[in-house]
Amino acid sequence: MRPNPENYNPAPEYLRALVDKAGISRREASRLVRMTWPGFRNYLRDVDHKLYRVAPYTVQFALECLAHESGESK
Repeated sequence: MRPNPENYNPAPEYLRALVDKAGISRREASRLVRMTWPGFRNYLRDVDHKLYRVAPYTVQFALECLAHESGESK
């Protein structure tokens, strides 16, 4: 996979779907992308939640790689 920032989509629904596709827990995903659980969780919250934060593209791409890797191993 190659990064393509034109595909930037920080929507929490998309990020949660990537974690689900990877077949890992959200806590495990935070560990694999080298983030604290509380920080990572803020990217996954609904947009209207007061603690929601917009994920940078690097986090999205890391999750896409995990999801892609999971799909290849099956």
